Amino acid sequence: MKSKNLLLLLICSMLFLNASSQEKYFIAFTDKNGTQFSVDNPSEFLTQRSIERRAKQGIAITERDLPVSQSYIDEIEQLGVNILYSLKWFNGVIAVISTEEMVNNVLDKTFVNGVFMVFDSQAKGIPLADEDFFQAYSSKASAEDYYSYGASAAQVKMMNGHKLHNLGFRGNGMRIAVFDSGFNSVNVMSAFDSLRSNNKIIYTKDFVNPTSNIYNEHYHGAIVLSAMAANIPEVLVGTAPEAEYILIRSEDATSEQIIEEYNWAAAAELADSLGADVINSSLGYYEFDSEWQNHTFSDMDGETTPSARAANIAANVGMIVVASAGNEANNEWGRIITPSDAFGAIAVGAVDSKGEYVSFSSVGPSADGRVKPDVVSMGYLTAVQQVSGEISTANGTSLSAPLVSGLISCLWQALPDASAEEIYNFTIRSASQFSNPSPTLGYGIPDFELALNELPNFPRGEANLRLFPNPTNGKLTILIPCNNCNEMFLSLFDISGKQLVGEVISSTGNVINIDIPETYPEGVYFLRLIQGNNYYTGKFVKTSL
Repeated sequence: MKSKNLLLLLICSMLFLNASSQEKYFIAFTDKNGTQFSVDNPSEFLTQRSIERRAKQGIAITERDLPVSQSYIDEIEQLGVNILYSLKWFNGVIAVISTEEMVNNVLDKTFVNGVFMVFDSQAKGIPLADEDFFQAYSSKASAEDYYSYGASAAQVKMMNGHKLHNLGFRGNGMRIAVFDSGFNSVNVMSAFDSLRSNNKIIYTKDFVNPTSNIYNEHYHGAIVLSAMAANIPEVLVGTAPEAEYILIRSEDATSEQIIEEYNWAAAAELADSLGADVINSSLGYYEFDSEWQNHTFSDMDGETTPSARAANIAANVGMIVVASAGNEANNEWGRIITPSDAFGAIAVGAVDSKGEYVSFSSVGPSADGRVKPDVVSMGYLTAVQQVSGEISTANGTSLSAPLVSGLISCLWQALPDASAEEIYNFTIRSASQFSNPSPTLGYGIPDFELALNELPNFPRGEANLRLFPNPTNGKLTILIPCNNCNEMFLSLFDISGKQLVGEVISSTGNVINIDIPETYPEGVYFLRLIQGNNYYTGKFVKTSL
């Protein structure tokens, strides 16, 4: 047997002593040799909408986008392995393997890089906690508004979402993928009458049980969807009632195992291929039914966990990922959970209707010191529709995330030429405490009217610069996007967009070290780097600590 991933294999061996032959694994491949697909003909594995989304943002289609080699899958199946689905971004498959001998046979394949257990059938499942529902409040309708929001007025207007709606930006033409544990009764709930009548639910998929009907599964996704997509005039209106939706079940409500992060990755790949613009994930992970699967807080560094890695790739192919920060502040963990830690995810925490932090909302920063959550919205007494049809309120960052997802979609509808990264930047820069972020509120509550009307004039760039440490007390390292870049022009701007520095620099590598003057006050600054016809931006926080 090959010495690949011995620690996990030892764990697997112990579990096989009394396993019920339902263990699931991620089988990693070494390459994609033999694939019948080519980056020169992407229409064979991506929809035209997905191709156009990338082209508009200047994002290349690469080998990472190619489907997994079918010849490798065929060889694995010939060993008696049951392939559940493939993961092109991770270059492997999720499979059921029934014996330890079969694991060894898989490892003997020269194209197999490792075998990782992702589902332990011996673990006792802990069901997803039920939501607490409360009677909804009502809000007086405004004659100036396009929608009479009813119970949802406070949560929409807190972020000036109604200003976008009044201008005609209600999500039309945008596509949102929703990852959750099920969408019970979405096919009959009154909140979604307009979605159904206008064929706005364009695709459904279940990665937990492909033979199930997601409309008969857990209800969590239904109440999440109602925060975005509801359209019951004078009763409940979501933040993107005219958008298209892709509904994907990636979460098993009866247990918590790391396979759900791989399901999340599969869902993200599907969302990409279907041309989604925004992913909403009201899911999060850190503790599992099997202790050996658990994450540590050091894993919340933006790029370690499977779901964070997938979120980063999703962002890199031009989608915006919005993820709940978590409801862990009152327990021993306390911090943000993955994939909200991802570099490519907008982590959303919770405030009440007054904009004040609520005690359960997970706090930052990330393990590597980045500001998290990124923003906050109303996650306490948030108006939703239950599967029973009753209009109620519920608590959690599961509700604050979709409020932001919907309005980001409306903002992108209003600014169709912007890139995903620019929409992300406009959203963050519009937030109420952008110049003074905190571990509880991040950059604060977004103001989408401000994002639409003022912030596109800030320095803009084609890609983020990697800056560290961030925050910094004066010493700053810039990871630049090229080696030996010769002459470049570097500009430094303050929060108001005023240029403080503009000078020609050069580099013999891909790292530049600069000193931020002590005389500059604490706060947020922007860097812009121009090299040839390309320009890049980055953001950092200066602190005295």
